[in-house]
Order: sequence, then C-alpha cells, then structure tokens
Amino acid sequence: MKNSIKKLSVFVFLFSLGLGLNAQEVNSDSTKSDNNIKISFGNTKVIIIRGEDSADTIKVEKKKSQRYNHFAGIDMGINGFVSPSNSIDLQKDAEFLDVDYGTKSLEIAINIWEKYMPITKEKFGLMTGLGIKYNGYSLKNDVLVVNQSDSTFGVEDPTKNLSKNKFKTTSLQVPFMLETNLGKDAEHSFHLAVGAMVNWRIGSKTKQKYKQDGERFKKKDKNDFNINPFQFAAVARLGYGDFTLYASYSLTPLFEKDKGPEVYPFTVGLSLVSF
Repeated sequence: MKNSIKKLSVFVFLFSLGLGLNAQEVNSDSTKSDNNIKISFGNTKVIIIRGEDSADTIKVEKKKSQRYNHFAGIDMGINGFVSPSNSIDLQKDAEFLDVDYGTKSLEIAINIWEKYMPITKEKFGLMTGLGIKYNGYSLKNDVLVVNQSDSTFGVEDPTKNLSKNKFKTTSLQVPFMLETNLGKDAEHSFHLAVGAMVNWRIGSKTKQKYKQDGERFKKKDKNDFNINPFQFAAVARLGYGDFTLYASYSLTPLFEKDKGPEVYPFTVGLSLVSF
C-alpha cells in the first residue's frame, strides 16, 4: 500500500510539472520552432528545443556576471609611515619608527564580507563591508618602542644585537566607498572605487629577537602604545576583471595627540583572492 501511494505521488508531481512547463508562454531562439520552453533561475537559463523530426534538445545558457566582489577577499600590501610633510624620511622624534621597506613590512587583510548597494544597477553604487587586517612594520634601527607615562618613544640598548625588530597592529576595517564598473561583464570590466576606511585597533605589540651576552632571546610586548583607537583613511581600489590594486593613506595620526611622534600610516598593495 505504501509503495502504491509513493508511486502515485511521484506520478502526480511529474504530471503537474509537465503541465506547468507546457503552460508557459515562451519565445523561441531557434528558427525551427516556436514551441520551445525556457526556464530561468538565477543567472542560468535552460532552453528545451522541441524537435519536429528529431528528439528534443536542451540548451543551457548562463548569464555573465556584471560585477565581481572587489573588497571581499585577501589583500596584501607594503606599508610604512610618512611625516606630516608626506615624506618617508621621518622627523627627528620619529626616527625610531624608520621602516625597512620590502617583504618584511607587510599588510595582510582578510575582508570577510561585502555589500554593494546599486545606484545605477551594476555600473555605479555604494560599497561597504567588514575585514580584519594585520600591519607589520620591520624597524630599521636597533631601537625598542617604549610606552611610559602616556608617552611613546624609542630607546636604544647597545647591549642587545637585534636580529628582528617589529612593530605590529591588528585592526577591524569598514569601508564606505563609491564604486563604478565600466564594461559589459565583470570579466572584461574596468572598476574603480574611492572613499574612506574606518579602522578600529584591536591589538598592538612589539616583537624582538636579539643576542645578549652570547645568548639568544625573544621578547614580545603587548600594549596600546598610545595608538589612536580609531583611524580614518582615504582609500582607492582600481583594476580590470578580478585584478585589483589598492592604496590607503591615514588621515589620522598613528598616535594620540602629544603622546607620540606625528606619523601617518600608508599602504600600497593588491588583492590576491576574491570571495
């Protein structure tokens, strides 16, 4: 009895589906017949081409995406500091933050979410999202970054032969950007986004490796170092297809007012992976 009910249910479902498909009013893409059936879901269209003297054929068409995600993904860039005059040659009180530029001073950003709000469909709109970024600054000089009495400064220690001296920050970031996409589809489209980034510092530390009296040591110091908890940066992202370059320049000094030298973080990089 149960098997009979199951078979009857399957028959009713298939019969109803057949009626639904045949009840659709469709237009043919083929010159052979005007009785073709088109079924669309998402960016995919299935066309059943009715054959008069041959069996029916099925054609699947997939609509090309008009936009890739340009923020969600993994970014990597080279970062550093500039003085108030926008020079990487820092002023006297900030020389302890001189950066060894290259592969040792990197930003890694993992942007986990993106939301695009179209103004003119996919061609122009607003974009926001959420990410976490890690900024590592390899310091050029054998100087320890010290936070003492609400002041951050550098201290030389000639007894330590530093082989590694890094200053690191971890932040959450939220973009607010205007974005334009120029092209018929995302694969062959030029894209540009400009706007602002809000950064919220959630961690900072220094890390040193050194020799002292013939012995090797590792030292980590987790501290806020009087870093501004919130920073606002001007950002731009541009590219073609799924290739994206980006740059950011902080409009907020790294340290709180009168608690450290006036320097401004910057980063230039590219998107490695898009989500």
